[in-house]
Amino acid sequence: MNKFLLPVLLALTVLVTSAPQPARAESLATTAERKVFYQFSPKRVDPIRTDKRLSEVIYEGLVLWVAKPKKGKPTVMYLPGSGGNLHSRGHKFRWFLNRGYGLVAMAYPGMGGSKGQPSRQKIQNLADKLYRDIPEMTGSKQIILMGESLGTGVAVAIAAGKPGHANPPSAIILQAPYTSLVDLTAAKNPTLLPFVAGRTDLWPSKRYIQNVKAPTFIMHGERDNTVPFRMGKRLYELSPAKNKVLAARAKAGHTSIWQKNVRQPLREWLEAIHGK
Repeated sequence: MNKFLLPVLLALTVLVTSAPQPARAESLATTAERKVFYQFSPKRVDPIRTDKRLSEVIYEGLVLWVAKPKKGKPTVMYLPGSGGNLHSRGHKFRWFLNRGYGLVAMAYPGMGGSKGQPSRQKIQNLADKLYRDIPEMTGSKQIILMGESLGTGVAVAIAAGKPGHANPPSAIILQAPYTSLVDLTAAKNPTLLPFVAGRTDLWPSKRYIQNVKAPTFIMHGERDNTVPFRMGKRLYELSPAKNKVLAARAKAGHTSIWQKNVRQPLREWLEAIHGK
């Protein structure tokens, strides 16, 4: 959440509370949601610049980066965070590809060439549909859900919802997850709470994760200044999964958590589930 947006958001608050028509208020609330939570880069990059094994697929107006898995390996459905584009995650994509996993990385509406404007409902609906279509797209029914920051809420919602019940993920990886976007707003900038305080749909992972039994790996830096570490720890505590790991790292921040001391235990954990 950008502090420079505050004057605009305060003005929107006045408009939302004074608007005479509910439809108008709803529209302004959606505009506020976009400005607060989604800082996507619209820059479109050819995936070949990241890795020749990747190709671009257009799906429901979205840009996807796709690579099929090696025989017998699952596909990673990658749900990114709120900043940048798919190209800025290229090093993580290569890590999975080098181990034989397939990849379907989703650029949200407004990110990296994808059409449309982002909203919680649009992002989740498209992600749910894509999850159901991945087996046909890559030839692998097994799916690993990988959520990063903003994408952790999307991933947990897929696993807890109808798509995950129909085809449970073989594993879930959550990087710097939040308990809900309302909780995150309260923790980081309570001035913005008027925009979201009544929203029960803003990825309440603390509720959804209680219905997710798939193996779960949570990585979170204790120096994370974007999503407080206590939120990742709380999700770990609430998870009913028999196979769950909290990879807490005392010196890591929000983006610096993806280091060798996390990648190595993640690799071993995935191999124990899916084989080498």
